[in-house]
Amino acid sequence: MSTLLPQLLHWHHIAYIILDAKQQLLDFGGEPLCFPADVQLEAEDLSLEDLLPEMIGCEDILTDILEGNMPEFVMDNINRHDENGDEIAYINVQIRRDNSQKEPQLLISLSDTSQYARIQQTLTQQRNQLYLLKQKLDDSNQRLEYILERYVPREVAKALMENRLNADLGGQAQEVTILFVDLRDYTRISERQTPEQTIDMLHVFMEITCNAILDFGGVVVNYMGDAVMAIFNAPNPQKDHALRAVQAAISMQVKALNNDNQWGFSFGVGINTGKVLIGNIGSEQYHQYTAVGDEVNVASRICGHARPQEVLIGEKTLHETLKFAKIPTRALAPVTFKGKTKPLAVHTIMY
Repeated sequence: MSTLLPQLLHWHHIAYIILDAKQQLLDFGGEPLCFPADVQLEAEDLSLEDLLPEMIGCEDILTDILEGNMPEFVMDNINRHDENGDEIAYINVQIRRDNSQKEPQLLISLSDTSQYARIQQTLTQQRNQLYLLKQKLDDSNQRLEYILERYVPREVAKALMENRLNADLGGQAQEVTILFVDLRDYTRISERQTPEQTIDMLHVFMEITCNAILDFGGVVVNYMGDAVMAIFNAPNPQKDHALRAVQAAISMQVKALNNDNQWGFSFGVGINTGKVLIGNIGSEQYHQYTAVGDEVNVASRICGHARPQEVLIGEKTLHETLKFAKIPTRALAPVTFKGKTKPLAVHTIMY
């Protein structure tokens, strides 16, 4: 047994210190690594302060444990250094009262937890690194989302981020409602202004029109100088897409009339409903989410026919709108648009 105990203490990297009721050193032993490197363990006049200098000034704590006022005292991750001052071990200390003797004694156990502490330290460092990486990733995602929402239509950006929309070139046939809005007398107005004043005017114009489009669930897919193109029913399906487009057009015209319009601008709106190709158009280097097809051209022609402050819609748009609401309209004489062989019915919105 006398040879087994030191082996057990060595295997488990444990040392011990025993103090009497007067806090005097009675015995110690075990793993030398648990004690300070500069202490001569063979010396006869050793004290607790030599073996465990961290307890200097802690006599009151030891007294409380001896008197039963404190069950135990624990210190974790005490550093032990070699003679060169390099850190070599982490030690956990536990102090308890031993009642197995006639007089109470203090049993102090010291255990080398270096391997556990280093693993814990490594895990903490890795966790911190992962946290920083996550923060960078979150920041990058927020910045990407911020950029996408300002350079790509918001609903398109959201659909791309959620993998609901393919980012490759191409598209699919789908019925949508197309809205065009175009400034009137833009050339005449802009030639009387500086470029900075013209930009300010365009900002106000697009703020009014684009906000109205977004308010009713539309997607702005193109800016064309003094014109805006939007679609409804893509990328998110909308049963009442025609009605939404009409409501957006009325809203933007009303807002423009009520706005303090120092430039005196006005615009016409043209709306058409039909099947077009919806998707990503462009080159491999640059894509644009938009709609192409004859019905888009018709919407543009209707917009070009609209007078200032007027909203014109095609026959299919009127038919789809009446499924959900009654919008006051007035039929105009059929119009033969450029590139069309037959005249098309056009209606003006009475708002």
